[in-house]
Amino acid sequence: MISINIQNQSSVSLVLVEGKLDTTTCLEFDKSVQPLVQNECFIIVDLSECTYLSSAGIRVLLISEKKLLAKGGGLFLSGLLPEVYQVIEMAGLQVVFRIFRNNDEALDEIRRKNLKINESIKWQSGGFSFNFIKADNETVAATLWNYNTIAGYNELKVAIGTDSQGLFITCCSCAGFIPDDTSMPPDFKLPKDPAKAGIFVNKALSFGCHPTGLARLSEPCSITLEELANGILSLNKQIKPNGNNIIAMVVANFNPMDPSVVICQFNSNEEDKSLTGAKFVLADICGVPTDASLTKFLNSTLTLENIISVEKINNNDVTVNPMAWVFISDTITDASETRLKIDTSGEAMLEPHIEFLARRLYTDSCRVIIKQIHGGYSAKTYQVTSFDSDNRKLRPTVLKIANKAIITRESERCQKYALPYIMNNSAMVLGCEFFGDTGALRYNFVGIGGEQTQLQWLTHYYNSWPVEKLEPLFDKIFLHILNPWYGQPVHQIIFPYQDHDPTFTFFPNLCKTAEDVFNLSAEEQFFLVSETGQKITNPYWFLKHEFANRRETAMDYYTSICHGDLNMQNILLDQDMNVYLIDFSETRPRSLVSDFARLEAIFMVDNAPVENDSDMEEYVKFISGFYNINRLDETPVNCYEGVHKHSVNKAYSLSIKMRKYAFNSVGGSPDPLPYYLALLEWVLPVVCYSSASLAQKRISMIVAGLLCGKC
Repeated sequence: MISINIQNQSSVSLVLVEGKLDTTTCLEFDKSVQPLVQNECFIIVDLSECTYLSSAGIRVLLISEKKLLAKGGGLFLSGLLPEVYQVIEMAGLQVVFRIFRNNDEALDEIRRKNLKINESIKWQSGGFSFNFIKADNETVAATLWNYNTIAGYNELKVAIGTDSQGLFITCCSCAGFIPDDTSMPPDFKLPKDPAKAGIFVNKALSFGCHPTGLARLSEPCSITLEELANGILSLNKQIKPNGNNIIAMVVANFNPMDPSVVICQFNSNEEDKSLTGAKFVLADICGVPTDASLTKFLNSTLTLENIISVEKINNNDVTVNPMAWVFISDTITDASETRLKIDTSGEAMLEPHIEFLARRLYTDSCRVIIKQIHGGYSAKTYQVTSFDSDNRKLRPTVLKIANKAIITRESERCQKYALPYIMNNSAMVLGCEFFGDTGALRYNFVGIGGEQTQLQWLTHYYNSWPVEKLEPLFDKIFLHILNPWYGQPVHQIIFPYQDHDPTFTFFPNLCKTAEDVFNLSAEEQFFLVSETGQKITNPYWFLKHEFANRRETAMDYYTSICHGDLNMQNILLDQDMNVYLIDFSETRPRSLVSDFARLEAIFMVDNAPVENDSDMEEYVKFISGFYNINRLDETPVNCYEGVHKHSVNKAYSLSIKMRKYAFNSVGGSPDPLPYYLALLEWVLPVVCYSSASLAQKRISMIVAGLLCGKC
């Protein structure tokens, strides 16, 4: 049963419903309400005594709401019981219906709306009568994008422009694309997080998401886009009579046979009144309150389920009872003035996707100075000085760019393995962003100095300092800062031939590259070292065959958290000699000696001083003796007699120090096999380094061959 009582309260119809509004009673409700819907703009439905609401009842309410919205009015619900509100909430319609606690609140809102409607601008154009309700922000500044860039959806908001393929339109969290090549179909995108998504822009005009106001017809009827645009041009002469204004519209077209949302732009004084833009063709479109937020309307209407296609617009496209959010701008701002300013300190400009990632990561800044810190095989690293909106310098940070998998892994492993252990000398990830297959990290360092802090690679000090100053620095790094890793060994079963196979990580084509460089097939077991006359194991044969044969060989050995790629480009120091680590993408528990061996590979191979044949001969003799030992605690003789004694003695001394660290960390175990295999992981790939000379690549082959002979 249902009881329906209609009253008039302050010139507004009030419908009081008592009982159940279900399949049986909704027809009676509809019959009672329809005369009010035909003759009035606003109706309040008091549901304080309604104990049940079915889907049929909801449908009747929605139909009435849609008809009232078409006239600029609305259906207001008041006094809902919790169980009735829950039904509406479960259907997701709490954002569609206007719901109030009581009738007085609903009446206050209707009075406010009527006041605003009465203040609206009314005018006629081309035989049509229009109403225009001004928004609170009457000033809209168009933004011109006149250079190749990637712009975020959050930057463009409502925009019309071109990319490398053709025309695009954006509506806050949605974008439509129409290629110039007609063989390519139009498309649309609805990113999960619009703030993190970007669009390639050649040229565009954007207008934000706060329009000048909302225009609609005084009486429902059909009108073409050109007629609607002419009406807006007449309005423009009233509210902004002077100057050449740029106008854009977001039009909700309520054509029941072809509902759509149109985004278009035109100029106030051009003789050619053609419209530039496109439209989203929809499955359905709901009525919109006269004071509806444009963003709210777009987000609820432009959904994956509701968009059918994207199409070009024509001046003669017919709209039915349209609502047009109008943007009228008499100023144009260059996009570069509103975005984060990126200064590359005289270096080459950043690629567009890197600039986009930097802007996503430095949202707290108005200007950044980015300087590349050269080095790194799989990533690019930059030192960043940033400034806030008042031009105050922020704490120095590091920006790292690499592929998505590396950045994801690094962010996760920094949190898991670095921050809990390394305390005040580790990197802290302040942000992580992705664009396509590229990722970016913003690093800060806990305990870093003030704004004058300058960071240098450890490589810088290795090249400029004598070994007497370097040894205490390495003690600081390995015996103090990283002691929470290496000083807490755990016995575990390891598979060293699996763990240290470089073809499993970054160098899958290593053997083929070596054959191209040295004309040495991986099927040949030995090769001759001409400088010593020694026949040694071909390391590429060993890698291809013996690593595979021994892949399941297990060892009970010491493990710890290891950096995984502890080269001197991943250790930075400030001017006070505070040490900071970066690049944790390969950090995880593994054979404890791995990081020590990694640095020996750099000292002995990457930095080998071989500039001519004489250098090569002396250095080959030196390394032949250096790697002719069978225990980790055995100290090889330094027999180098060449002209580069200073640099070789430095490499020798620090390599011995690495072995001592390793020996002490594994409880005095003298077995060199885990250390040698960890060395091979980084000596073998030197042949693939584009930065390595042919002589350095040959040294890597000889050292690797000597090591393979010991394995």
